[in-house]
Amino acid sequence: MKLKSILFSGIAVVLFTILSSCGGREYKKSPLDSYIVELSDEKEFSVIIEDMDVDGTFFKTYKHKYKVIRVADSIPTESTSDWKEVEKEFFWKNEGNLGMVVLEKGPDGSLSKVAVPPGYRYVGDSKYGEWRTHNGSSFWSFYGRYMFMSQMFGMMNRPVYRSDYNTYRGGGYYGKRSYYGPKEGKYSKYGTNSAQTKKSRPSFFSRRATKSGWSSSRSRSGGRSRGSGFGK
Repeated sequence: MKLKSILFSGIAVVLFTILSSCGGREYKKSPLDSYIVELSDEKEFSVIIEDMDVDGTFFKTYKHKYKVIRVADSIPTESTSDWKEVEKEFFWKNEGNLGMVVLEKGPDGSLSKVAVPPGYRYVGDSKYGEWRTHNGSSFWSFYGRYMFMSQMFGMMNRPVYRSDYNTYRGGGYYGKRSYYGPKEGKYSKYGTNSAQTKKSRPSFFSRRATKSGWSSSRSRSGGRSRGSGFGK
């Protein structure tokens, strides 16, 4: 009986170890969590997904590159990170967020991980610019001192119209859910598959198209991730 008890205990320990290793997944911080710590002393900042990639055939590595916007004395400055490895689930969740702000800290210290178009934090702020009207359409224009922000946020060829911004602020998006702008044909104005993103980031789309397995990897991961938006 004693031998059987020992054997049973041993088997139970082995089974517990196997089940724990299968069910228990080690939590890994995303780069966004790391940025929250790294930029904790900044009064305000924005983090944009600047690029993304998948490497490998059988064992895949998922990567992001980020643009970080810091603000000092009301002047935004930008820097771009090296490639950062991300978790597979995090990658697919954000597949539609190329060129989007995915982490922001406002002047009041509040943090948001809701995906929004770059530069929207400064739109409507009279310190940076004003609404102007041309041919019946009202659009945002930065003052001369901040005109470089139009280039920084891609607004030169993609102006922010007041009607779209009002939808963002009053349509249940602001601080609550991702906003990809109005439909422009099949896709939305912002995000991975928008016309402007395809025009400004041709290397990304060329890379994604030539890497076999990107799509199959996506299907094995369960298809479209909830909340990713996919720029549609």
